[in-house]
Amino acid sequence: MTDTTGPLGVWTLDVDEVRARRYAAPTPRERERWHALWLLAQGWPAARVADALGRDPHTIGAWAARFRRGGPAALAFAGSGGAPPPSTPPSGPR
Repeated sequence: MTDTTGPLGVWTLDVDEVRARRYAAPTPRERERWHALWLLAQGWPAARVADALGRDPHTIGAWAARFRRGGPAALAFAGSGGAPPPSTPPSGPR
């Protein structure tokens, strides 16, 4: 997706708002997604954005497609749970 002006307009965002959201995002992953969208809105091709961010171009395209479908909420990071926290040994006499 190199033309983000359409999707930005649909979601009533301009390039400056995307930039502001990039800095205000609560997690590093969301900041990265907003950064990608901002670069795309600047006219960068997805392959160049992917190169700059160290991502696969398909990942950049997937983020852009999710944004087109779901707007800003689609860029939110939802953790998948990850590894469980380490167990704590029981306290008390042995």
